Amino acid sequence: MSTVPIPDALRETIQKYQQEHLLENWDQLEHDSRQQLLRSVQEIDFPNVARLIDRAINNSAANNSLSITQRISPLQQVVRLPQNESEKEALQQAKQQGQAILDAGKVGAILVAGGQGSRLGFPHPKGMYPIGPVTDRSLFQIFFEQLVSLSNRHNVSIPYFIMTSDATHDETEQFFTEHNWFGYPSEDVFLFRQGKLPAVDSQTGKILLTNQSEIAMSPDGHGGLLQALKKAGLIEQMQQRGIEHLFYHQVDNPSVRLCDPVMLGFHHQHESEMSTKVVAKRTPIEKVGIVAELDGVQQIIEYSDLDEELASQRDEDGHLVYWAGNIAVHIFNRTLLEKLTQAGESLPIHIAHKKVDNLNEKQESVTPEEPNAYKFEQFIFDAIPKAKNPLVIEVDRAEEFNPVKNATGDDSPETSRTALIEQAKSWLQQAGCDSHPEAAIEISPLVALDAVEFAGLNLQIQPDETEILINPELNEDAG
Repeated sequence: MSTVPIPDALRETIQKYQQEHLLENWDQLEHDSRQQLLRSVQEIDFPNVARLIDRAINNSAANNSLSITQRISPLQQVVRLPQNESEKEALQQAKQQGQAILDAGKVGAILVAGGQGSRLGFPHPKGMYPIGPVTDRSLFQIFFEQLVSLSNRHNVSIPYFIMTSDATHDETEQFFTEHNWFGYPSEDVFLFRQGKLPAVDSQTGKILLTNQSEIAMSPDGHGGLLQALKKAGLIEQMQQRGIEHLFYHQVDNPSVRLCDPVMLGFHHQHESEMSTKVVAKRTPIEKVGIVAELDGVQQIIEYSDLDEELASQRDEDGHLVYWAGNIAVHIFNRTLLEKLTQAGESLPIHIAHKKVDNLNEKQESVTPEEPNAYKFEQFIFDAIPKAKNPLVIEVDRAEEFNPVKNATGDDSPETSRTALIEQAKSWLQQAGCDSHPEAAIEISPLVALDAVEFAGLNLQIQPDETEILINPELNEDAG
């Protein structure tokens, strides 16, 4: 059997943190298994994991004894949907300012794309999911085509930082290569992997093994983005490119408006370090986190932390008091990201008590019936309380939030495609074009990014067509 040496320093570290069991099967392992286990152990930040274990088991984190009901209050720093001419003019001014920021080449984009389409019955990275109503354009293609349009309109390079995971990285990269990066310069796309943290036994604090050579690891949450960017050297890349603002979005929403100039403009006007888009909740009990103030500080509160009575509170006009549903669209100042990757400035860790398959002391594989382990993760929205002048901007759900989350029902492929068709019909109507009432319509982002831009193209559409695809070729034919 070939040998793989265990560094003495690593042995000492494992002993110091009482995790010697990780290597107790070393002599029984084959060469490749030893290498795999050694790499996994070397990736663990043992001092940090020890702090997490202490917090989880001993509950050493300070808890506020007051209930959320006593601590919560409505949003203060918020831009609502425009209701009058003055507010519409303010929106146009913000749009112009945002376009100037784009023109200056100061904007980059971040996509979180580590998830698979398992809940959709799709055994691939979720970004590969075909969602175009006519062409089956993938989510990835829709995003890249938006960036192609933005880069061309503003004559700039917009770097795209895409966080994958071990489960999605290779297939995502292969997909991009096979599709020639959807026409976007590959040198402006930066793939990097999400970090992981080990699961630990909730009784003993021992790091769990799934088998003799594999540690039970899980993704460290979308908040792990910060350290993953730093580890990959991408914050330095942002600095070198002169990027000052980062537009953040998640992979499941085909209606997102990448690098939205309106959002950029309001973000700039309010001198905000972090801005967040929200939509009005459909119902008081909709399962979406809400943005509010807690102890006088703006932050996102999980829907599970709001009881129904609090979630149903209404103001004197009958509107929900806690209405602002989070859609996971943000703008960060690069300087905020830099600050949050410094020692002592990281995001808080959230602890979840879960069932984790593991290897027991008898070297038997066990599938627990009850939660047996703690998992750790970070949430990117926890950056809001750490940001100066955090801003909330309300947007129209129909226009900007039609996610693909569930196989059926709300937020499913069916509802998302229907919303994309209805949006396209609205754009056609605003452009003075009639369409068949049951037509499937798809407008490429390469043609237009909003209704105003689309109306200026003066396209001619046959109103009896039941399938309408508006691609750049049609735009050229229309002259």
